[in-house]
Amino acid sequence: MTLRKVKGNFERLFDKDLRDLVRGIRNNKENEAKYIGQCIEEIKEELKQDNIAVKTNAVAKLTYLQMLGYDISWAAFNIIEVMSSSKFTFKRIGYLSASQSFHENTEVLMLTTNMIRKDLNSQNMYDAGCAMSGLACFVSTDLSRDLAGDVMTLLTSTKPYLRKKGVLLMYKIFLKFPEALKPAFPRLKEKLEDPDPGVQSAAVNVICELARKNPKNYLSLAPIFFKLMTNSTNNWMLIKIIKLVSMLIAVFCCDLVLFFR
Repeated sequence: MTLRKVKGNFERLFDKDLRDLVRGIRNNKENEAKYIGQCIEEIKEELKQDNIAVKTNAVAKLTYLQMLGYDISWAAFNIIEVMSSSKFTFKRIGYLSASQSFHENTEVLMLTTNMIRKDLNSQNMYDAGCAMSGLACFVSTDLSRDLAGDVMTLLTSTKPYLRKKGVLLMYKIFLKFPEALKPAFPRLKEKLEDPDPGVQSAAVNVICELARKNPKNYLSLAPIFFKLMTNSTNNWMLIKIIKLVSMLIAVFCCDLVLFFR
């Protein structure tokens, strides 16, 4: 009887999900730190299990605790395990946790390169989209160098969803690995005339941000931006284009003044 009771308690340990955690924290406001400490110990036991569903449940709870200010860097390897799951609902939780807790100096980040590349090249566009969303949050110089080619390939995808995410992710890659800008620029330029308005907006936004540092490099795109400005009905994109064109005009006028001196 005692053994059955202990076994039942042990099994119920793994039945606690994120809702139970939140409910428990609300019910233990006076002893919140103590209660969360107990929950973390339970989570550590869950992470030792071979069942990926149990590990995913544990990582989901850790992600919430991280939002409350608790350090979960000790679970980085377990987060990667969940990220590598073949089940999208699990993978999404893993990438969400990584996007909140990983940074470019995370020690285990180098273990994610091949896994992320696999997701980027997945036939399931939501796996690729999930990987790009997460990578944008913790991309490092090494990851940028190793995965820039895979992301550039997605710029020519038949799916607007992937093209849009790829364009936005390339901006983060440019910041960490500027050498990727030169080979990626022709494809980025093509996206300014993409048939999908969402991809167009993303491309305009990226080029507008890049032009803040050196607008002179984008003078050649002035005809395309003028065409977009006269044909587009997207007010947000028009505001971006007007700002960008004003920068280009300032550069052009400055060069003209220097020419006639």
